[in-house]
Amino acid sequence: MNNSATTRLISKIALEYNGNDKGMAELAAVNFLLSSNSEDQFHEMKIVADRNHKVKKWALTGYISPPEEIGKSLSNEELSDIAIEALRKVGVTDLNQFRLDIHNSTKQKHIHFVVNRMNIHGKCTVKSHRIGERFGEAVRQICQERNLKTDVEIGIEKKAEMLKNLTESLRTSNNFEELISKMRAKGFDVQLSSNVKDGISGMRIILEKDKNPNTERQYKAGYTLSQISNKLKISEVKMAFEIKQSFKKNLNIARSLNDLQIKMHQDGFKMRFQYKGEFKPNQSNEVQDVWINKIYHNIQNQPKDGFFYKKFDGFSLSAIDSNYSDLIGANSRNKTITSGSKKAEDSILEVAEELIEDILKPTYVAQQEDDWWKKKRKGRR
Repeated sequence: MNNSATTRLISKIALEYNGNDKGMAELAAVNFLLSSNSEDQFHEMKIVADRNHKVKKWALTGYISPPEEIGKSLSNEELSDIAIEALRKVGVTDLNQFRLDIHNSTKQKHIHFVVNRMNIHGKCTVKSHRIGERFGEAVRQICQERNLKTDVEIGIEKKAEMLKNLTESLRTSNNFEELISKMRAKGFDVQLSSNVKDGISGMRIILEKDKNPNTERQYKAGYTLSQISNKLKISEVKMAFEIKQSFKKNLNIARSLNDLQIKMHQDGFKMRFQYKGEFKPNQSNEVQDVWINKIYHNIQNQPKDGFFYKKFDGFSLSAIDSNYSDLIGANSRNKTITSGSKKAEDSILEVAEELIEDILKPTYVAQQEDDWWKKKRKGRR
């Protein structure tokens, strides 16, 4: 269950908000408050709070918001009991004033609370140190005791679902605009952040059904890319899109496989072909994968291994782009392609076949490709 708790210096507006919710709030519990309206209740709390001049932020406010699937099965009384029990674990006693209200204006039922940290004798019973963390731990403990999923468990499940849908969408997208559109179709809102230096610099993914406008200030829905996966970086996603765009563009205009390699090299990328099993001259060799990497003049500048990216190897084309699956496993049928004669998707198989045809030439050995790149690197020094 999502939750929040913080110490504040409040005004009567806090209690008015609690008891309103567009006219749909339901009073769940009240303690040591004689008045029935929020303004008078605020003055009652303030009189008690003023008995302790050392504490400025005398109120504890927050909420508990169960996910929709759990909230539907919880009665108002059960949700109220969970909130009160959690508050007691952080120091709220029978002598503390509080008011709890259940809000129903959104699809996710949730409960808000306003608590006076001072009991009626003026003693502060709720310590402010790590209050948000302590309250969250209390809610999780209660959920475990009641066999309800905790916010941590729900978060793990949601992150896994987000990562699965994100990587699937990335394989069929050529840019961020397409990625956002495909994720939206799956029920996710992708929000990008940017700066002057790096351009697109971050990503937050939100499950549409988790959006709750009533708790946006206290709780930012969704997760950043770094929270979803510590391996998949925004820089890796950007590089994958660069490679896919370059490959698609050059595949359309290349006259041969060698020409494709040259054009990719001109765009700053190198290609390496991985064969299934050991390479055998003068025989049909099956292509297992194509690896594409940026050309780095300094090896130390190469990124570390990521979710898709492998240092020194780059990206597996089959892993980042499902549109080119026909390229993998193609065998030579002694065909060639003519420049610009077909669309990229129609010529993929023939490009792969020409690759094998070049490999089968008697003068060709697999090691020559690595030697060629070594000479290129030496020539640039």
